[in-house]
Amino acid sequence: MGLYTSFNPSDYYEPEYKKKETKPSKAVEQKQTPPKLTESQRKSLYAEAQKVKEKIAKDKKGPNFKKKFRVGQKVAIKNNKNEIVTRNGIILEIVAEDLMYVSMLDTYKDVNDQWLVAFVTHDDTIYPL
Repeated sequence: MGLYTSFNPSDYYEPEYKKKETKPSKAVEQKQTPPKLTESQRKSLYAEAQKVKEKIAKDKKGPNFKKKFRVGQKVAIKNNKNEIVTRNGIILEIVAEDLMYVSMLDTYKDVNDQWLVAFVTHDDTIYPL
């Protein structure tokens, strides 16, 4: 009888697995909050933006971005060639009346885990979302 006393039928069935709870990834959580700029990033972006601003003709004046838009507002951008720059962007900073930075949340991140930034001028078409 010793042979049958050690027999356990549950040894021949697969154990029940518990489902793991899935948490939203960091990328999903970060998309919902607007990214912040550090002082060094702001200075480097400002220097690049000045180069873009110098290229803009002085006689062309577009809408005043400071009166029309606000920081943190979601926008979609098309450039002057009707190419979509971003479908999901957040205004980071309005530098001048006709120049602003838009963080493109539908693009890749750079090596510093920051979303790519587009310089928007009065030549671009802006769609508030």
